[in-house]
Amino acid sequence: MIDISNVFRPRTTHTLAATTTSGAVATSAFGEQTQTIMVTTTAACFVAFDPSRPATTSSTYIAAGTPYLFRVDGGNMASAITGTGTATVYVTELTR
Repeated sequence: MIDISNVFRPRTTHTLAATTTSGAVATSAFGEQTQTIMVTTTAACFVAFDPSRPATTSSTYIAAGTPYLFRVDGGNMASAITGTGTATVYVTELTR
C-alpha cells in the first residue's frame, strides 16, 4: 500500500520577479485555510513570509530548481530577493 499522507493538492500559485532590490515586493495574502506552501525558483534567492518583515539577504536561502515546503499561516505573504541577478519565484499554496 502506498502512503499518501504527505501528498498535497496545489491551489493558487503566486509568481514573484526577484531582483537585488525586490525584497519589499510580496505576493497577495495566502488563503485563510493555507498552512503549507511550496517554493521553487529559477535562480538562488532568499525568501520571507512575514508581511511586516520583507525578504533580505539574511532571510531563508532557496537554491534554484529545488522545491521547498514551508508551514505558514493563512494571511501571510511571501517576498523574495536575490544576492545577484534575477529570479522567478513560484509560491504555490497547498492543501491536503
